[in-house]
Parts: sequence; C-alpha cells; structure tokens
Amino acid sequence: MALLTRSPYRCPGDDSVIHHACAGLLTYWKRPVKEHVARTSLGETYVLTTGPATAPPVVVLAGGDLPAAGLRLLAEQFGEQHRVVLVDVPGLPGASAGSRPDSRIHAVYGHWLVEVLDALGVERVPVIGLGWSASVAAAVEDLDRIEKLVIAAPLGLVPRVRWHRALIPGLQWRNEPNLENTERYLRALAGCDYRPDEQTLRWSCRVGAYCTSLTNLPRLDRAVLRRWRGHPVEVVVGVKDPLVQVDALNKLADDMGAHFVAIPDAGHLLAVEAPAALAAMSAAVSVSENRVTVDRGGSGDAGLPPTGVVTSPASPPPVTSRRNPSNRVPDPGLR
Repeated sequence: MALLTRSPYRCPGDDSVIHHACAGLLTYWKRPVKEHVARTSLGETYVLTTGPATAPPVVVLAGGDLPAAGLRLLAEQFGEQHRVVLVDVPGLPGASAGSRPDSRIHAVYGHWLVEVLDALGVERVPVIGLGWSASVAAAVEDLDRIEKLVIAAPLGLVPRVRWHRALIPGLQWRNEPNLENTERYLRALAGCDYRPDEQTLRWSCRVGAYCTSLTNLPRLDRAVLRRWRGHPVEVVVGVKDPLVQVDALNKLADDMGAHFVAIPDAGHLLAVEAPAALAAMSAAVSVSENRVTVDRGGSGDAGLPPTGVVTSPASPPPVTSRRNPSNRVPDPGLR
C-alpha cells in the first residue's frame, strides 16, 4: 500500500477544525440525513446519505471546493427518486481521513473507490466526481462498477489555465481568508451573478485558513481515461470556468468517447451554480452527439442497505457515528 504522508491541512490539529465545520454545515439541511464512516485502505471515509432507502442510489464524490456536508443544494435536486450517497475523499478537505497517497496516487484512489462501493453494498451505480474528485472517479479500478460516470468541473484531467480572473482573488484569499476576500474569490470562480450563501462563505474561509493548495496534485494519465471508451460518460464544465481549459477538455472528451456538456453562464462551482442540470445528467441517457450545450435550470441497479455500518469487507469491523443535530437521523446500525 502507498505511503500515506501528504495532508491537505497546514498544521497538526487543523483537521479537527475542518471536521467541526463539516458538522456545522449539516445544520442547514432540511432533509433527513444519515452519517456513516467506512474503514478503507486510506483510513476512515465519511459517507452521508439522504433520500429513500429503497430508491436507486447515486454516488457523489466531493471534490475539495465543498465537502459532502456542503452539497445540500445538489442532493435536494434528486428529490425522492434517488438515494444520494455523498462521500468525502480522504486527502481532500472534508470529514474523511486527512492523508492521501504519497505515490501511485490515482491507482490507490481507484482501488479506494471500489472499496467504498463494496462497503455500500452496490454492484453498479452512477458516480459523479466533482472538481479534483473527477480524476478519482475516472481512475476507478473496475469500470464495470460504474453504471454511468459524470465528471463535473474536473481538475487533474487537462492542464489548468495559468492566468485567469480568479488568480489574484485566490492569492488574496490564501493570504487573508476573511469574509470579503473569500466572497471575492468565490465569485471569481463562479459564472454570472453568483453570490455565495453564508454557510458556503464561512466554510471557504476555513479552507483558506487551515488547508493547503491542491494545485500540485498530478494529472491522470490519458491511458487511464481512454479505458472509458464504450462506457457511458458525461464530461461537464461551465462555459465560464476560469480554471479549466474548456477546449482541451472537449478534445479529451472526444478521446474518451464521452458526451461533452457545456453549461452556459456557469463557472467552476457547478454543485451550487447549476445543481439541477448536474443532477439530471447523472441518470440521463447519453446522446450520440459529441457535444451539447444545456440550460442551467432544470434520475442503479442495486440499492443501498437501509441501515447499517458502511465498511469495506477487507477492513475490520467498524466504526463511529458523528454528532447528531436535530435534522440528522441516527442510524441504528452504527455504534
């Protein structure tokens, strides 16, 4: 197993601040949610579920901009038609373990994702990878476990834009992550007329203060991406995403045989800018055309177990539960 040394946090103990911030985000949820912790080869993996236990599941990998607990708007778009499973990737800011692989990063993450699917008890399931988690989802060890892959605002697939409108605001945010600088940075990342809500703003302040930059994470090898030819894949990007080379991503989608989707007026924060469109794509049948532009407005074979501990079969039995605000339903299978 790869050595686990790299951390997304600046100093020892900063992870506890971020974990506490994740718990705070859950107080804004109106839908009942359940929390689980899966023990995997990358350490404890935080899993948040919402929606009917018997509904077909869809898995969403949080990608660094927002943690699982911050994806409320996206989860709400699935209504009662899906069981939404939100996962914090170890090594990214969130409620999972803080260390990520020191070497063979994508191979290790690809194996980790299979462990998570095993722990959830699903054979095939749609998966959405956001931001940095797009490369994690695309690197999955067993492609047949993914019913449909949606990679949204992906980082780590094509070279990033070097000079862009969010560069200076991002440096100011890193240097002094107060509310003013954080809002300026988030608005630069997004498309037209986006204003972050209070919980997103305060979360991003903490990320700027306690987390390191993820810009040095390696890109996923093209050979790994070409494995997806013949599989249902959506590559989704905002037309005004300042971080992603949209034309290069379009060419990559063609190389993968994927369906390319460009969302007008949206930037990098698709989970909060265009959650309805993103949710619809996770279950929509891919069309034969290679490129399409969609409006910003706008549903797996196996079902998640209604309750129970989420653990990898190869791992020791589990696990812990988290603090329980009034809207969070305790899972009787957790201890």
